[in-house]
Amino acid sequence: YPAEIGGTCNAWDAGVHPDCSKDDAPAWCKKKWCYVDPCACGLDEPPKVTTYLPLATFTGKSLYYSYETCGSEDLFTEKFNLDACVNQETKEDCLELKVQKGSGRKCAWTGEKCLGWEIVEHPLCKNVAGVQQVKAAASGRAASVVGVLFALIAAATA
Repeated sequence: YPAEIGGTCNAWDAGVHPDCSKDDAPAWCKKKWCYVDPCACGLDEPPKVTTYLPLATFTGKSLYYSYETCGSEDLFTEKFNLDACVNQETKEDCLELKVQKGSGRKCAWTGEKCLGWEIVEHPLCKNVAGVQQVKAAASGRAASVVGVLFALIAAATA
């Protein structure tokens, strides 16, 4: 791969990845993708932690890739990046994944689904796809509980 891999929207795997150098290359080989700041993506489809450069970081966060940013459908992640956070269906599977053995978490559980750790937990990631709804719902539930508690305390002291 060239040094500038993922720097712009391009079909970076076409003719370079071993699976993409064959005559019957998978469709994902021709799809454009790029690396993105996970906290700056306002897309419907959340970006995914990279598999190509697992220890690389950008502004202190793991490196994330996105096909949607480039107007492409992600045909790679579901079948070829099995350790992608979005492919983990349970909280246990989600939280088990690490960036590298013995290092920090790769993924975080939203209460409903698994996403890259930074998307859910990083203080700069506030309005990322799939998270704002979950955080808002959780916040609403917490506010409801607090309201009920105050009402019970008020009734008990009256």
